[in-house]
Amino acid sequence: MDSALELKIGIDNGYHFSNKEILDKLQNSELVGKLIADMPVTPLAIVWRLICISEIPFSNKLDYTQKLIEIVYSKLATPYGFSLSRDEKMFLPCYNAMVVSALCRLGRANDRQVKNAVDWINSNQPMERGIKVDLPNFNFDRYGGCFKKTPCYIGLAKSVFALQDFKEQTKKKEHETQLQKGISYLLEHKFFKRLSKDEPINKHITDISFPETYHLNSLELLRFAKKANLLANKKTTDLISHIEKRKTKDGKWKNNFNYKAEGYVAFDSGKKTSDWTTHLINEILKNKKNSH
Repeated sequence: MDSALELKIGIDNGYHFSNKEILDKLQNSELVGKLIADMPVTPLAIVWRLICISEIPFSNKLDYTQKLIEIVYSKLATPYGFSLSRDEKMFLPCYNAMVVSALCRLGRANDRQVKNAVDWINSNQPMERGIKVDLPNFNFDRYGGCFKKTPCYIGLAKSVFALQDFKEQTKKKEHETQLQKGISYLLEHKFFKRLSKDEPINKHITDISFPETYHLNSLELLRFAKKANLLANKKTTDLISHIEKRKTKDGKWKNNFNYKAEGYVAFDSGKKTSDWTTHLINEILKNKKNSH
């Protein structure tokens, strides 16, 4: 087992690591070694590396991570959020939200750049149907349409995750109305289903995959359900059932979607069961049992 996962398991079990233990685990981790082997240059690669390294416990203690955050702020940050082009032309709600969540995991929720991005979500991201968004300098339509009569479900969901992560890290509730609207929208869809018929919203939403990509997947949704204390909600039942059915005969889970992109590092690759995914799901479902 990779020592970075040992850190994660220890934290989830309530173990308090000393600073020396933390640094030893990070330095001995093969996965961390892959993540810090090079510094990404292109905007997309920067985003994926940030997301991946943010999932490693205590990775904000690494000089590499702090340098990466500086690059994110210098190359992606704008007064209204995080953009792949550092202007309105390639600003996408899903990427803005994913960067916010990653930076929150890295303890940077109070940074001005993160607050700007969260404020944009609060002011502009539709959390229901039929909301007209009038932002003439933004080119959402070229990517398939983020804000049509029905908002892109991926961008909406990831924006809800970002608001939740920001709230957890800052203990501030200034965006609570928008967050609750988004939660209601996700619950209305039972997290992953169309309203019109009993089928998945899109192809990848039923995937089990980690770390996240621009595709929205079931593990992301399950993790959010835990964070928002929704595991016992009846409208979460179908999501939990779907994930439980994907368990292998030996009681583990496999990643059934392996994303490949510059800057992205898979935590568990190949066709074998995933140690990271298995631990994450078991930890969430354990909490569900404890909540009854």
